[in-house]
Amino acid sequence: MFQGFYNLTSGILTQTRNQNVISNNMTNVSTPGFKSDKYMSTTFREELMYRSGNIDKDNKTEIGTMAMVRASDETVTDFDIGAVEPTNEIFDVALRGDGFFMVQTQDGIGYTRDGSFILDDQGYLSLPSVGRVVGRNGFIRIGTDKITIDSAGRIFSEDGRTAYGQIAVVDFNNYDNMVKGGNGVFYTNEQAVASNTQMLWKYLERSNVDAVQEMVNMMSSQRALQSASQVLKMYDQIMGKAVTDLGKV
Repeated sequence: MFQGFYNLTSGILTQTRNQNVISNNMTNVSTPGFKSDKYMSTTFREELMYRSGNIDKDNKTEIGTMAMVRASDETVTDFDIGAVEPTNEIFDVALRGDGFFMVQTQDGIGYTRDGSFILDDQGYLSLPSVGRVVGRNGFIRIGTDKITIDSAGRIFSEDGRTAYGQIAVVDFNNYDNMVKGGNGVFYTNEQAVASNTQMLWKYLERSNVDAVQEMVNMMSSQRALQSASQVLKMYDQIMGKAVTDLGKV
C-alpha cells in the first residue's frame, strides 16, 4: 500500500511539471520564432522482480522490472522551423532556413529566431526587451525607418546610397547544448558558424507551437493529475481506517 503513495505522489509532481511546460508553450503560441518544449520523465530506482514458490525458492522466474517513482528527466526543445507570414512592418525579418540572429543581452550573446526588430533610443537595431542585434561588423546603427533590407540581411537607405550594416546569421552543428532563456533567446557554449541563410524582409516566423495538440496534452495531463489526486485520497482514507480498526483490536 505504501508503494501506491510513492507512485501517486511522483505522478502528481510529474504532471504538475508537465503542465508548466505546456502552459509556457501555449502562452508563447503567438511569440515570433518561439520553439516549443516537451517535458520528459523517467523511472527512478528500477527493481528487477522475480516469482518464486512458497516453499521452494530455488526456481525463480523473472517477471520484469518495477519502479515506485517517476522522476524528471529533461525538457526537450523542438527546433522545427515555424511558418512565415507577412507583416509589412519595416524592421521585421524572417529566416528562410536554419540559423539564428545574434543579440547582445545582459547575460552575453543570445541566439533567437525572433526577427521582430525595432530601433532603440539611440537608433540601433534591437530586439524589444532583449538587446541590440549583432551585425557582421558589430551593432547596427540606423536612426531612420526609411530603409530596405535585402535577402542577405544588408540594410540600405531607401535610395540605396547609404549602407548601414548587415544582420549576422549563425548556426550550430549541435543544438543539444542550447539552453533556453527568457523571450525565446537561447544560450550555448557551442562554437557558432556563419550561415548564408536568406532573409525575408517584412516577414516574421511564427511560433512552432501546435495549439490544438497542446490543448490535447493539457487535458490529458489534467485528467491524469485529477485521477492521481482522487486515488491518493482513497489511499489516505484506507490507511486511516486501517489504523482506526487496528487500534480497536
